[in-house]
Amino acid sequence: MSIERSSAVNGRRAMRNIALTLPVLACSSAALAAPVIIYSSIPAPLPPNVPSEPFQAGHAAEFGGLVQFAGTIRGLTHVTFVMSDWAKATDFPSFPGASGPTWSYPLTLNLYNVDNSGGNPPQPGTLIATRTQTFAIPWRPASDPTCSNPNNWRAGDGNCYGGLAFLVTFDFTGTTVPNQIIFGLAFNTQTFGANPVGMGGPYDSLNAGLAQVPPTIGSNPFPGTAFLNSPDNSGYNDGGAGGTGT
Repeated sequence: MSIERSSAVNGRRAMRNIALTLPVLACSSAALAAPVIIYSSIPAPLPPNVPSEPFQAGHAAEFGGLVQFAGTIRGLTHVTFVMSDWAKATDFPSFPGASGPTWSYPLTLNLYNVDNSGGNPPQPGTLIATRTQTFAIPWRPASDPTCSNPNNWRAGDGNCYGGLAFLVTFDFTGTTVPNQIIFGLAFNTQTFGANPVGMGGPYDSLNAGLAQVPPTIGSNPFPGTAFLNSPDNSGYNDGGAGGTGT
């Protein structure tokens, strides 16, 4: 069963020692004939849901990790990220898209160089590229009262889940990346993000997917370590002594 995670992270580097690996994503790079996957931690087939990091409940403005790419091709084309939506259309009847299968929302993915000057784990360096795209986000299926948690939904595998896993793909065509990057997913919620919305909405129940196993392509130089940007002292295990909003 998938779970929400809202535990704190350590200091400015936002190092989280967790039993999970980094957020689940795949990066494809341009080859002569067809795109080649240079990093992937997305399970196949995609399960009904995955463990996830909440942004509103986790007081997050940006969340991501450090990855090492496989092979030598570095002309990036696309980055696919697994998300987990916990929002039901019936909970937001006045929100645009409530009468349909999806609702739309902008998400941002930032790619950073890796700054090793401060020791391990490293910190995000200069920005390589950023993309903001609006995605059609599927509503989570209706609750099933026969689940042990009656707020969960029952998938085709017979198990109950709190959220619904789905994919979003960012177009980074024309971007050249080094062998390692730190990526950060960012979006606005009611009270967090670069420009908080100021009112509740399904975006408050939108989470970043997390992987439970090592990547099948590429590697995680610092497994179990994640990067968080939060304006809230409580988002860091050091109480924000090392700085917040970074």
